[in-house]
Amino acid sequence: MVYIHPTHERIDPINTLKKRQLDLSRHLSVEAKARLPNPIKAIWKAAQVKPGTINMGNGDPHHTLYPVCEMNFVVPSINESDPVQAWKAGTGDQQIVASYKDEPCALSLRTALAYGAGGGLKHVRDALAELTDRIHAPPKHTVSLSLGNADALTKCFRLLGDPSDSFLCEEFTFSAMTNAALPLGIKWVPIRMDKDGLIPSEMEKILSSWDETLQGKRPHVLYTIPCSQNPTGSTLPAERRRQIYDLAHEYDIIILEDDPYFFLQYDLGIQPTTIESHGYTRAMADVLPRSFLSMDYDGRVMRLDSFSKILAPGMRLGWVTCNDFFSEKLDMLTDSSSQHPHGLGQAFISELLGSEGWGVDGFMKWVSSLCREYERRRNLFMDVFRREVEGSGLASAETPKSGMFVWIKINLERHPRYRKSLKSDKPGVPATNTADLMADLFRKLLDCGLVMMPASTFAIVDQTGLVSTDSPITDRVNFFRATFVGTDEIIEDGLKIFAHGLEEFFCY
Repeated sequence: MVYIHPTHERIDPINTLKKRQLDLSRHLSVEAKARLPNPIKAIWKAAQVKPGTINMGNGDPHHTLYPVCEMNFVVPSINESDPVQAWKAGTGDQQIVASYKDEPCALSLRTALAYGAGGGLKHVRDALAELTDRIHAPPKHTVSLSLGNADALTKCFRLLGDPSDSFLCEEFTFSAMTNAALPLGIKWVPIRMDKDGLIPSEMEKILSSWDETLQGKRPHVLYTIPCSQNPTGSTLPAERRRQIYDLAHEYDIIILEDDPYFFLQYDLGIQPTTIESHGYTRAMADVLPRSFLSMDYDGRVMRLDSFSKILAPGMRLGWVTCNDFFSEKLDMLTDSSSQHPHGLGQAFISELLGSEGWGVDGFMKWVSSLCREYERRRNLFMDVFRREVEGSGLASAETPKSGMFVWIKINLERHPRYRKSLKSDKPGVPATNTADLMADLFRKLLDCGLVMMPASTFAIVDQTGLVSTDSPITDRVNFFRATFVGTDEIIEDGLKIFAHGLEEFFCY
């Protein structure tokens, strides 16, 4: 575990010390409470304390028998003024970051390719702790590695959830993850959203009206994607984040802050003078949204970060930042399940963020350049959308502030087959044929050669009876999630197909 020291105070330090002593053990699942440390890993950790200790206890192949002694990674030179554009055009310089088994480097392959602890190798965790500290400056927290956010999140569900528990989430969310909790017996309670994301007053309404005698244990976990919420593309404003954290404090909620799109922010207004004086990390930290982690004086936030969106998804490497109690329990689970993240990825990140690679500030320069490129693609998407689609009045979309997605609203009330009946007396029963029409439109677009993700894929249907039924979610699935991260040709051609298919669909 790596302790992160805050570099500057954002909260009242006296109150922080008082509130930091919370006993969060009640949030652990029965499984997590019963889990014992992996005894072999415990001995392995003890052997790391004294340098030079001869370890004849573990079944590790000796490094002299590894069939590799060197790995070279060719990456863009960060000395370019706009490294992403130079890399795309093939005009920029390249640099090599190398890992060695028998020569000096940031992380020796002797270590990277050996067995390790569940939380990852200390050198990598130290580097990511530094990055997290410089961006979020959280109170006392630790960093553990993961195989990406999907791995981390499913482990968090096991860490915190018991059968019949209810967890909170946005009413539209990444269903691949919420589905992972269902076999554990966890039930989802959806919170209403608007164009700015989760609505705090709706969250408070659910929590304040919860009747444990009828509904079981009150939800004690919130799963949220605060930046470029998947699928809606919304980003929570700062005031809403504060309100949500205050509610979490009041009702003793653990926040699972799943934030893979955090670094992909647009229209930031980064100050060149700050870059010149303090570097890219400080300049980006000044304008990036404030995370739940940065305001976490209670230790109730488990933040999930990933390299998937800013380097490559196939790396399957991310990190979890949380209090040391949860971090220890998470590492225990990893030690007895998936084991530590792969050594090749840890070696690459060590060298990339090390003194012979980009370093933390060079990494943030790459991220800043990446933001400019994705912002250009977002702007192109919205320009083509306005030109090809919006004029028909059949669909509309908000310009996202971050991430990769545009949430396109289909104005089904203009469709000749749209039907709206009188409100049903049965809670949750749809009053329109929205779901059927959207299914027809999806098939129409597919026939035209275009795939967009229908909102129904992400809709969380309330099973508790507590969520307002004035507008069942099945009546509000008239959206598609579209991505703008493809090439210019994909954006142009895709939206032209969309416009044509949409107009044909509304003719019958």
